[in-house]
Amino acid sequence: MLGESPSTHGILFICTGNICRSPYAERRLRQLLPDTGVPISSAGTAAVVGSDIERATSEQLRRLGADVTGFSARAVTPQLLDEAELVLTMTRTHRSEVARLRPAAMRRIFALGDFADLCRSTATWRPIVPTSPWLPQVAAEAAAARGTVAPRDVYEVDVIDPYGGTSRTHTEAYDRIEEHLDVVVAALATVAGSSRAGSHR
Repeated sequence: MLGESPSTHGILFICTGNICRSPYAERRLRQLLPDTGVPISSAGTAAVVGSDIERATSEQLRRLGADVTGFSARAVTPQLLDEAELVLTMTRTHRSEVARLRPAAMRRIFALGDFADLCRSTATWRPIVPTSPWLPQVAAEAAAARGTVAPRDVYEVDVIDPYGGTSRTHTEAYDRIEEHLDVVVAALATVAGSSRAGSHR
């Protein structure tokens, strides 16, 4: 598992209810990064605890071939934040809420769109030590790069909440998540591949 500790929760996505945006991102990233050994999960700041993925979101995930089984919405807790190596929120407001819940984790918490911009601006990550978990190093590198990247307007970064909205609203949310994940997947896959190659030298 590329040196990842089984006691960690890897990447944690956060939205509000944990039934639309964060489970979409969770299940898509699991689908897009199947062999990294990184646990990927999600939670909500005001979760509809115990609920399935919202119907329209579940249907879209199925159309894309993602696994929607075994999901149950849960609330974000300080313990989850302590265990996560990288926390990606759907909006900057979510990031602020989560950071207040666990200030010590602030350097590992990013709005998904801001993290994608940091990934996009970093042509090469620093060498990853193959015998160490690589994801915390990625989070640390992104945190260090925060001041070097001009933040985009919030409307270009945040993922709109589609819950109770029209099909157009849902599509807008999915498209924004996909846009961000395209960049994140490329960056993480590159680092994971380098770590895997280094560990077999």
